[in-house]
Amino acid sequence: MKHIKLFEQFTNEAESINEAAGSYKPGDISIPGTYDLKWTITDLELGEGIFAKKYDFEFEMTMEDSAVIGEKLKKTVVLSISDDSTGVFALGDDIEKFSGLTLKDAEEYNETPDDALVYGLCNIMNGGEDLYFWTNGTRLKGQAGNVSSMSAVIEQIAHEAGTHLTRKVLTLLLAQKLNVDTTNEDWVKHDYGSGEYMWPAVGDTGDDKNPIVMIDEETFATTGSAMISMLTDGFFEMALNYLPDLPKLK
Repeated sequence: MKHIKLFEQFTNEAESINEAAGSYKPGDISIPGTYDLKWTITDLELGEGIFAKKYDFEFEMTMEDSAVIGEKLKKTVVLSISDDSTGVFALGDDIEKFSGLTLKDAEEYNETPDDALVYGLCNIMNGGEDLYFWTNGTRLKGQAGNVSSMSAVIEQIAHEAGTHLTRKVLTLLLAQKLNVDTTNEDWVKHDYGSGEYMWPAVGDTGDDKNPIVMIDEETFATTGSAMISMLTDGFFEMALNYLPDLPKLK
């Protein structure tokens, strides 16, 4: 197996961020009456064939009538692409616990551009405190052969960031609103209305017969746009290692 360094090891060993070297980049999107989003990006060195960036972000929904208006979330999400499925396990020591996948299975799986143990994954790690969005670069290249490089990338960003990450961000915001601890697993297993491990659903809110619908569709769509805006440049940069015909955004 390739030599890897866990995300936790990297953050524990890091002494400072060299802004001059460009490893630390700020971002800021503020749309009045919609949302405010600020973030910083730190390049991570997790091992050969593993590309990763750490996004420390602060998100606040300012859209009128939003289910989470006024709630401000400060979180970390690691964006990563690697050569094969073993790379996702470099992100944290509890990837197996929260995903149900195992490094052993990844090492033994005979992956090809059209078949992999995991194509993409967006989940929690570090005890439920942090998030990640990981992609199998070889499988991404295979998908590009079926459609196009641009289509494969857009599809993956929309799927993982626009849907899975967005749902987690909004669940975290609702957990905060309910005074649930979001630095550990409490928010993951909290009863939001239909039992433990049943996260809030998206739809038409305010129906007493369906209390688990706590996220209005417009809030979901808008938050998804914000997450995609934050992560797209970094994803394209890393995807270029597998899709050389992909346009450079900068």
